Amino acid sequence: MERNAFLINKKIHQYILPGVLMTVAMQLGNVVDGMIVGNLLGPEAMAAIEISMPALLLLQMPAMMLAMGGSAGAAVLLGKRSTEEAGGVFSASILAGLFISLLFALLTPVLPGLLAEALSGNEALAALARPYIAVNFAGIPILTTAIIFCYFMNADNHPQLGSALFIIANAVNLTLDVVFLQVFHMGMAGSALSTVIGYLAGMATAVFYFRSKNRMLRLAKPGKATLSLVGTALKAGIPSAAFTLMSALKSVIINSAIVRLLGNDSMAVYSVCANAVLIAELCVGGIIGLIQNIAGILYGERDYYGIRTLCRRTLAYSYLAIAVLIALFLAAPQAIAGLFGIARGEMLSLTRTALRIFCLGFPFYVYNKFLMAYYQTILQPMLSTVVTVLQGFAVIVPLSLLGIVKWGLPGVCAMAAVSEAVTILLATAFRIAGQKRGRFEDGDVYMLPSIRDEKFLDVSIRNDMKEVIAFRERLFLFCEENGIAERDARLLGLATEEIAANVVQYGYRDGKKNYMDISFTIQDDKYILRIRDDGAPFNPVEYQTEEGEVTVGGIGVIRKIMSDFQYMRVLNMNNTVIELGIGRRK
Repeated sequence: MERNAFLINKKIHQYILPGVLMTVAMQLGNVVDGMIVGNLLGPEAMAAIEISMPALLLLQMPAMMLAMGGSAGAAVLLGKRSTEEAGGVFSASILAGLFISLLFALLTPVLPGLLAEALSGNEALAALARPYIAVNFAGIPILTTAIIFCYFMNADNHPQLGSALFIIANAVNLTLDVVFLQVFHMGMAGSALSTVIGYLAGMATAVFYFRSKNRMLRLAKPGKATLSLVGTALKAGIPSAAFTLMSALKSVIINSAIVRLLGNDSMAVYSVCANAVLIAELCVGGIIGLIQNIAGILYGERDYYGIRTLCRRTLAYSYLAIAVLIALFLAAPQAIAGLFGIARGEMLSLTRTALRIFCLGFPFYVYNKFLMAYYQTILQPMLSTVVTVLQGFAVIVPLSLLGIVKWGLPGVCAMAAVSEAVTILLATAFRIAGQKRGRFEDGDVYMLPSIRDEKFLDVSIRNDMKEVIAFRERLFLFCEENGIAERDARLLGLATEEIAANVVQYGYRDGKKNYMDISFTIQDDKYILRIRDDGAPFNPVEYQTEEGEVTVGGIGVIRKIMSDFQYMRVLNMNNTVIELGIGRRK
């Protein structure tokens, strides 16, 4: 009778499909958007979109910062059972996102033209980029709200709605792309407008979220704590902001160098390589997204076994997906080039070479993405930011400029792959140095706290009454070995038996083998018993008859005797937490 990964693996498989679908919808939308623009408006229009990316990244930076940072903070708070504070972070993130994005929208008449001229190397590209940037400025409040809702819905038991938001948004986007460009001939403005309308359509999923009985996050009225909660979200979102800022700066410097030193044709080829990163993100982004959706709550619950299991499975699935992608890039780069409107001549030859070199950095890219997501989720923004800055700017920019000067566009692609590997080495050195100096938690790359001052029992049992009784006896033995009073041991045994027996009897109706995780810890001045299962939702704290009496066995007695009795439905699992004070009044 030991702890196993049954429940965690079920959560991985439950969350992986919505996560993959969301990422596929988001990145496929971006990639196909580039394909449509490249084929209908030409390679220069595709290059103009790549030139515009720094402006778009800066526009979306507040949204990503609040969404990723706020949802990570809310997930940890949910794991700690601080639902009210988690709801405050949710509300504060939405209000702050709306305020900042509306300020950007008010600048639409002024900034887009200036940015298009500054980012473009010539007037031809500036003329294409100007309307594209302007429409994105005007529509940024819609994109910001949609992004924030998506991440918080994922963290709050509703990954299906988060993925549905992006699926709807990009389905509408791609449909309108063809209509606006081919039927109404709206040019670059039409491409941007289709994106904004798509995200507005995707926001319909928020209606279903607010009507759901399983959501834990509640909107709170703005108050004195709102500004502080915005700060909480922004602090946790520093790595996201750093990534966006570094990506924007990197794009400005590298794109400008390519346009000015190698020409527009090389810029069009490089934009295909930039889309190759989106294709890699399409393959692994949803898998790595499991870290953001699950690890934060497990970290708040101090389920370090579950976190390690999640990380190992996430990396295994990611590398399997990326191996298939690399094989495709090496075998048929011309097919990928053709999708973006590059089908013949010297541009095709250059694109084929560039893609084959570029894809060699994908394995290192995957690991860096994993590190950024993981450290941000366990609220280690410094480490996540270091990885972000190294990967997004400090390493890749000087190496890319060296590649441009020495070997042209193939050199840029080679240095992109090298920079990912160098980032891993430098980030690892920084973490190890910080651990030696006591700045970070000791241990391996996961930096999980060592439980030195706690005595604990952590097991998984089948939904079988024989196993429930067997665990109760093991709990009695554990209590005896650790000097816990017999009366307390009997109460803890009763609590375990009542809750676990309810799971066995009513939690599962499919007849299949299932497990529940039970942990018992001795912390400071209290005993903590946690029972977690993914059976039918059942809240023993609130369940009452019409007369107002709890009728589930001895749960009513447990509620009266225990110091604290709490229930939460997180990650679509029942979490019942019972506390018994040590040395309480008899």
